[in-house]
Amino acid sequence: MARAKRRWVSQDTGSFHIISRVAGGELLFNEGDKECFLRLLERFAVGFFVEIHAFCIMSNHFHILATGLEKEAFSASKEELFRRYRLIYGEDAEPPTGTYDTSGRVIPDADEGVERLRRRLGAISRFVQELKQTFSRFYNKKYDRYGYLWGDRFKGVIVSKGEAQLACSAYIDLNPVRAAIVQKPEDYRWSSLGLRVRTPVRAKMLLRPLSILPGFVNGAECDEGVEGVENTVEPMLAPIILSEKSFDHFFTYREFVYKSGGVERSGSAHICSELVNDVLKYHGDFGVGDRFRYRIKNFSEGIALGNYALIAHLQKSWNRKYIRPRSFMGKDRSCSCSWSFTTRVLRL
Repeated sequence: MARAKRRWVSQDTGSFHIISRVAGGELLFNEGDKECFLRLLERFAVGFFVEIHAFCIMSNHFHILATGLEKEAFSASKEELFRRYRLIYGEDAEPPTGTYDTSGRVIPDADEGVERLRRRLGAISRFVQELKQTFSRFYNKKYDRYGYLWGDRFKGVIVSKGEAQLACSAYIDLNPVRAAIVQKPEDYRWSSLGLRVRTPVRAKMLLRPLSILPGFVNGAECDEGVEGVENTVEPMLAPIILSEKSFDHFFTYREFVYKSGGVERSGSAHICSELVNDVLKYHGDFGVGDRFRYRIKNFSEGIALGNYALIAHLQKSWNRKYIRPRSFMGKDRSCSCSWSFTTRVLRL
């Protein structure tokens, strides 16, 4: 029986929730394997014309929320296409510029392979295919195994632009909580929320924030009549009140995830009410306890720790007077603990 043709959605309409599981469903991936998958995701994301909004790498499957940038691929120059190709396959890699005939000779394309690269680097399906195949080669070589690693081709759920994207992103970040692996979603290292907390610079390079646009509030639908697009917010998220504000701000998104994760569902774990209330109390920002948990390196590996005046004096004496003191307990001088300033905020 022939496979069903995949449905496609433009970047103006929505994204894809990509899911793929290992064959047999065994728990195969350890921490090193997950880190390798994350590095491959970062590598392919900068080469292909895709935006990654959320991800979670579990022990036997992964989730990715991604938008295909077909407009950018269509308008990309030859130089940009070749640059992206080499980011994926190596600086010495030569992009294909034609097809092979039956005798093995290359029949060159009239445009030197430009259109071929546009179709290749602008396709989400090719992005996922190469991500999975490259990881499979790594995994089989590492564990001296052979055969298929993934159970089937990936599942790509179309998610309409707006609230549905936000709900899907929260669903992805809550996977480790639902599986009872962690109590707090940011405690899981191989998810988008965990990456944002532990390594924000790395997260900024990989992840592109979602925005809630005017008209996408309180369960409103969008893009009616687009075939294959799911327009409604997941039922477990429906009671949550959203507002017309951008969700590119980390703390706003974290607050939303905790509200979502606090909703109980049969057969899965949830975030306990005490943790939800603690996050809501600070409107998604970190409380004192969280600051200690995620910034504890400043006590043992930092250069100095103390009040604002002391750190400013030390910075100036070390000819670092243009680098102002920073607090790992808050965002600015007015809202921070008086003793919590340091030369550099260190993270796990």
